[in-house]
Amino acid sequence: MKYCMKCGVLIDEEKNRICPLCNTIILNDVEIDNLSISELKIKRELKKDNREIKVKKEKKNIVGVTAYIMFIFSFVAIFNLLIIDLSIGFNIDWSIIPIISICLFLLTVSLPFMSQKKKNYWYITFDTIMFCIYFLLLNYFINKNISWSYYVVLSIILLWVYLSTILLSKLKGFIIKASLDFIATAIYVLLITLGFEDNSAFSRLVLPINGLVFILTITFYMFFKTYIYNWRLILSTLSINVSILCLGIDLIIQRYIYDELSLRWSYIVLMVLIPFTLFIFYLDNRYKIHSYLTKKFHI
Repeated sequence: MKYCMKCGVLIDEEKNRICPLCNTIILNDVEIDNLSISELKIKRELKKDNREIKVKKEKKNIVGVTAYIMFIFSFVAIFNLLIIDLSIGFNIDWSIIPIISICLFLLTVSLPFMSQKKKNYWYITFDTIMFCIYFLLLNYFINKNISWSYYVVLSIILLWVYLSTILLSKLKGFIIKASLDFIATAIYVLLITLGFEDNSAFSRLVLPINGLVFILTITFYMFFKTYIYNWRLILSTLSINVSILCLGIDLIIQRYIYDELSLRWSYIVLMVLIPFTLFIFYLDNRYKIHSYLTKKFHI
């Protein structure tokens, strides 16, 4: 019986050549006498490297076969489409759309199987670029111009920005991420409105509402992070922010449509949320209120 040199567990060296807890090699007395400390370390590292290499080789072989199978089937499909299209009209016409769809499949699905050394965010960025190019080409081959794909591409890019703020570890802090999302959304709405004939809605309607939502979101987050232990204060803050948001949206819309500052529907929301906010505020400060009323009116 011997003790493991690393973790100190008592092990029978005749039955166990490797420690079951720390995977350290257990040597008998003859091996210890014939080997030096440096040789023991080298042998242990070689065994670990050989195991890792075998596992990696097996995974790469399986993944490589899958990638080659998908590539061969896609190539056969493209070849058949070209032959059929040429045999019918002696030119390449309708087969372009399925061909670029198959190419999109190869680039977005087969590529991760061919190379797994990249990070997930790299594949998301690459797929975003491929989808943008695909929809632009699809729109051009169908309508001979760029029309609806403009809005689709802008939406895909905005989604990529949202995913980037979530997945990138270098971007730390809710305020920084929310600011980037706000800027991206503002640019997105601006580019969308530029596609219309009348783009005054961006400066007078969309941008003020977007800015109001951004300010209220940051305010609620700061209160939530500071007073997370007090759910009543969080509820009252959320109620106040929703009231301000409804009031602001109503005023902005009336200003844009009728060119006047008036309330159309937001006062109904305020009639519900203001009593609720006051009730939550009372629950949170009822002891202070009772003590004040007792001292003031000698109740």
